[in-house]
Amino acid sequence: MFKNKSLKFLITISQRGKYRLGTAALLIFFSSICSLGPYYITYLIIDNIINPLFIMGDLLALGGIAALFIIGQMIFSGIAMTQSHIAAYDILFDLRVALTQKLSRLPLGYYSSTSSGTIKKIMMGNIEDIEEFVAHNLVDLISVVFLPVIIFLWLASFSLSLAILSILPVLVGVGLQRFRMKLEAGNIQKFFKIKSDMNTTIIDFIRGMPVIKAFNLSVFSFKKYREEADRYSQYWIDMNKKAAAFFATYALLMDCGVLVLLPAGGYMYATGRIALSTFLMFLFIGIGLTRFMKQLTSFGSNLTQIFKGVDELRTVLEAAEIDNNGSITILKNYDLDFKHVSFGYGRNLVLGDVSFRLKQGTITALVGPSGAGKTTVARLIPRFWDITQGEIILGGHKLKDIQGDVLMKHVSFVFQDIFMFNDTVIENIRMGDTSISEEKVIEIAQQAQADEFIQKLGNGYHTVIGTTGVHLSGGEQQRIAIARALAKNSPVIVLDEATSYADTENEDKIQKALNELLKDKTVIVIAHRLSTIQNANQILYIEKGKIMEQGSHQQLINEGGSYKRMWDLHMDAAHWGIKQATESKNRRKEGIAC
Repeated sequence: MFKNKSLKFLITISQRGKYRLGTAALLIFFSSICSLGPYYITYLIIDNIINPLFIMGDLLALGGIAALFIIGQMIFSGIAMTQSHIAAYDILFDLRVALTQKLSRLPLGYYSSTSSGTIKKIMMGNIEDIEEFVAHNLVDLISVVFLPVIIFLWLASFSLSLAILSILPVLVGVGLQRFRMKLEAGNIQKFFKIKSDMNTTIIDFIRGMPVIKAFNLSVFSFKKYREEADRYSQYWIDMNKKAAAFFATYALLMDCGVLVLLPAGGYMYATGRIALSTFLMFLFIGIGLTRFMKQLTSFGSNLTQIFKGVDELRTVLEAAEIDNNGSITILKNYDLDFKHVSFGYGRNLVLGDVSFRLKQGTITALVGPSGAGKTTVARLIPRFWDITQGEIILGGHKLKDIQGDVLMKHVSFVFQDIFMFNDTVIENIRMGDTSISEEKVIEIAQQAQADEFIQKLGNGYHTVIGTTGVHLSGGEQQRIAIARALAKNSPVIVLDEATSYADTENEDKIQKALNELLKDKTVIVIAHRLSTIQNANQILYIEKGKIMEQGSHQQLINEGGSYKRMWDLHMDAAHWGIKQATESKNRRKEGIAC
């Protein structure tokens, strides 16, 4: 029915509040009729005054009727706005829930290509724009479209020529506006893109504030932020300069109706073709007609921005999901096999023909230079992405044949970058699983070497942490993350450099926590500290998306390949600190002796 998919989407989502919106539209129509009442009453009053036989009582009665029209307009409008806003916020609630559910089902690859600033803008700004459409534009559309027609027909019943003259400048103005919108469609789309880029950069700027302050940089030292803000500002200025003539002409046409009606109506009155009251009525109601046409034009301009936001929203809601409806719910074992797996982000191939096996209860470590594909291998296990070629088999079944919930139940992740929810410690550990008692959480925290520091917090396990709560150190956060994995108790564990933020004391505690976590589990570890994975059952050296070396620590050392060179560099780095400290101390002693 609708050529514009965004308009069709808006009409579809408005179905939930159709009764409230229908009521609101009807009431707004009545309100608009009432708003015209005083103009018509004014016409009648003037008609009575110029009549030598007028009766004062009639004028008072007409004044009372005009007051009733004004009161009716206020009542109808107030009830209509209440109904439309209730419907709008119900629809916005449904949209945000639907968007949140959709975001939870999208693969991680979506978040790699879409910035958090864009998602925030869609979740907040774009959906708020829809409130403007549902609560105001959709309801006003009835009166804005039909009332000008009714007014024109009513005026035409007095004088067709004056009725045409009253609406002619408005029609020319609307046509000019539509021409400008078509002419600048590409510029408007580019403007929205620049605005979106600036919003994204602002998010990055806020996140980078600790670094900016640490290095004593000013706002203008953040080059990308400054460039995006300047680009947005300059493009907005250029757009308005180009459109200035259009805007001025449009404003003149929309407000010059009275300039057309005054001489034409005056001439017709002077020649006796219309009465004085009719002439004055055209002047009053002609202005009212212009008001409705301005609303219609403004409605069209607002829709351009709303449609852009809806297009972005639809892009998310219609984004491809990974099919998690596999039929397998029970796994035979927890062996994990990669068979000739290839994977790429778009056309960029990240992994090529990767094959290896993880036996149940063993530990496999992934090492290699940055960007080699280690994290990608690990994140393919819980199907954060679907592979391009090959097969990944868990417990004798292809990953895509295993139900999504079942797969996620069997795989736990301990990320390098840990997110703490703005909630209590206990809720951050059990992650919504209310079946885990507080006593069990404490037991798990003890296993994760976290109980000691948690007990020292202000309210213990009920202390709020996260963005507005108590700040935890990197090592403390990692022990909370390990406690989460212990609480989940999955048979397959993926560790992404779990000791990355640890000092010597914390690293020892984290290693003890990991020993508890990894008992009898199938484990894959991404490691940069090679000393932590010497006892792994197998080590995979990955470079440029391929497994270049595979074996135990000692086997790879004996082979003398890339892993051996990396190990030597690691050991040199470890000894470098001790050596440098000793030499520095000796130099200070020599200086004193001098």
